[in-house]
Amino acid sequence: MNRRGFLRGALAGLGAAAATSALSPLIKVKNARAGTGKRVVIVGIGGGLRLRESLGMAEGATMPNLFGRTPIVTGFGVSGVQPEPTIAPEYAQVVRPIARPTPRATPLHTQGTLITNLRYGDNSGSAPPGHLQGHGCLLSGFYNQLENRADARLPVPTIFELHRQATNMPASDTWYISQIGGFYRALIASGAPGYGNKFAGVYLQPPGVMQPLVPIITSGKRTVNLTPQNPNLPTIPFDPTEDVAVDRMTRVLDGNTAEFSPLEANVHLSSVDNAAIQAHLAEIYADGSYDKFFSDSFGIGELNDDNSLEGTPDALTVFHAERVLKKFKPSVMAITLLDVDACHSDFNGYLRGQQIADACVNHLWEFIQSDPDLADTTTMIVLPEHGRHLFSNGNNPDSLGRSGIDHGQGDDGDRNVWMLALGPDIKPNQVLAPTGITQPGRTSNKYETIDAVMTAMSVLGHDAKLTSELDAFGARPGLVIGEALV
Repeated sequence: MNRRGFLRGALAGLGAAAATSALSPLIKVKNARAGTGKRVVIVGIGGGLRLRESLGMAEGATMPNLFGRTPIVTGFGVSGVQPEPTIAPEYAQVVRPIARPTPRATPLHTQGTLITNLRYGDNSGSAPPGHLQGHGCLLSGFYNQLENRADARLPVPTIFELHRQATNMPASDTWYISQIGGFYRALIASGAPGYGNKFAGVYLQPPGVMQPLVPIITSGKRTVNLTPQNPNLPTIPFDPTEDVAVDRMTRVLDGNTAEFSPLEANVHLSSVDNAAIQAHLAEIYADGSYDKFFSDSFGIGELNDDNSLEGTPDALTVFHAERVLKKFKPSVMAITLLDVDACHSDFNGYLRGQQIADACVNHLWEFIQSDPDLADTTTMIVLPEHGRHLFSNGNNPDSLGRSGIDHGQGDDGDRNVWMLALGPDIKPNQVLAPTGITQPGRTSNKYETIDAVMTAMSVLGHDAKLTSELDAFGARPGLVIGEALV
């Protein structure tokens, strides 16, 4: 744990601490009805990830945990066992080395079903390959043209709302863990009639909120002196007596204040949810060792000069996603990874981001498998939110002639992606590239991103409801990928 490293990056995420406003109380939780007893974790690799570098391994084996070291798709000029990714020498000299566990001997895709020719949308213009649009699709099964604004709302219900309305479960049964805040927060609740904030999920942004800057600021100290004799930064004491006093004050204020309107843009959770989430955060902020912010034992990140570990945003995100899974055992969790989005101006950072994402996804799956409750009930679906252009943008060329790559114009590089599904409801050891998939309005003849979402909802028993809601809106619903299911 490098406390100095925390302070270096703390200010960058300060604005995201406002995300805790989404944890305010209002809605009363009714007696919960049981769901299917199954869980779904959707991991979206955001920022755009192409087939060329991931399954094609054209720059080396960037994701050996997931896919091994032999190209799974052809056509990118390489074959046979691939080495580590090719990082430009001048770049390698100035960046911190990556730390990650030794990749697994047998790639993770052998434990599940890998669809190598998934398609993100079509070329009709209804599915631009952008960040909010891509993750909006992953959380709703709806191709959309949302603007990148924090007040944007999907016109159809999200997977969080569908699950909570169907099961009457509390918000803490549905989580969205995102590397960055901003407009991604808009995806926890939709503007769909009959849904909205009342059935929103819980949003958490670990790199912005789960950091020592919060207890430092709340301590009121103007200076913090770190010495060998005094190595600890401030904490926020976890004081039950103080919590009781605050709760009494809150009840007095709430009793004399009008309730929030259900039409208000901000999400206000129930008092029960709010208390549980506050207790979770309080435990982290009260830890004088700072290991609950991020622990060196996680083993993934960048190495500092003193050999301590610095968690990248993706590493922080998965570290805290695992803590939420352990404590809350939610039925629905969506995770956004975004380190690969460095590619707009940093091709080498894009390759390193894939290595981090690969290690994090593997770590997450091994964590799930280590918990008997989660292992027996959890399906995990991993896929890029979309791809990237087939051409470079010329930003920051390296000595190997490679430069940045954007996304958004909708070429095949933008739209050709993959999906990996794992879990007790998924057939193992399948690598598929199905064609001839037909549906009114489907021009790809392939499985698509919306099908990955529909398949996840089928595991939870919500596929018929999702289909009904999309049909009612006039949108093309996804198909269940039957070949992947046991």
